Amino acid sequence: MTSLETQEKESCIPECSICFSTYDNVFKTPLLLPCSHTFCMECLSKLCVFKREHETFCCPMCRAAVTIPPGGVPKLPPDMLVVSQFPLWMGQLQEVWMEGSKLCWKKGSGEDNLVVTIYLLGVGTAAPHFSQTRNLVEIPRQPHYHRCSVLFRNYACIIWIFITYFTFLTGIMDAARANDSTSLSDWMTRGRGLRCF
Repeated sequence: MTSLETQEKESCIPECSICFSTYDNVFKTPLLLPCSHTFCMECLSKLCVFKREHETFCCPMCRAAVTIPPGGVPKLPPDMLVVSQFPLWMGQLQEVWMEGSKLCWKKGSGEDNLVVTIYLLGVGTAAPHFSQTRNLVEIPRQPHYHRCSVLFRNYACIIWIFITYFTFLTGIMDAARANDSTSLSDWMTRGRGLRCF
């Protein structure tokens, strides 16, 4: 099989309709709900993070009631129709389990195994303790004030607006103090109005 055929096969893997990520054999395992809709394990786990076993949640697509099995969301059945479309290198589905508000997967076997964890509530709400920082991957987040800073990024523009407005107001006040019979439109046409810098 050529590399082009491999890329075409990988690009036809369906994606989760919540997060739009392609399915895989670990945290993005396609899980089949009783209503026949499929979503990835991570999205369904985030949806049910405050639910307990044997409680119900609504399907994100059709709002049908789904009961959480013993062991949590990772124990929902996988969609084998989607799994059959996985490339051969992906291998079989991996065992994932829930511990509180995180998904865990044991990578490797024997002595050099590593537990990979996804925090469903984010690191800010349940600050984890990492004994080895070399295993920690930092994902930069956009600050909450970023949207406001776009408006105020160019201080020169704000200063120009302020000066123009101040010049306009002082011109009106000068015309009113002069108390002559000229109107505001005459004052503007004589060039005493807004000045360009």
